[in-house]
Amino acid sequence: MVTEAELFAHVDEFSEMIKDTQEYKDYMHMVEVLQRTPELFDRVMVFRKENYMLQHAPESRDINERVAELRRNNAELLETPEVYDYLMAEWSFFHLVQSLYDRIMNEVEFI
Repeated sequence: MVTEAELFAHVDEFSEMIKDTQEYKDYMHMVEVLQRTPELFDRVMVFRKENYMLQHAPESRDINERVAELRRNNAELLETPEVYDYLMAEWSFFHLVQSLYDRIMNEVEFI
């Protein structure tokens, strides 16, 4: 039987493996790139927060319009190459983490 301490030791190893993926390295690189321009970094973080809040808001008939409006209001920001690259790196890393989570949940019986 595996102890909780052993399991957490493996989680630590797993976390280090995740940090060694290209997706994570690309994401962290783009975080550093954005942080070199604090105003740009701050604008991106505000956009991400607003986008997150819209995506996780209770169902609404106008959600698509509200997302479109957010994108229109931030079109210049989203067309900035560093911002685009950051958002793509973030999406890629998120997709990796989501796939790992899905795999874990499929491998254990969690009803």
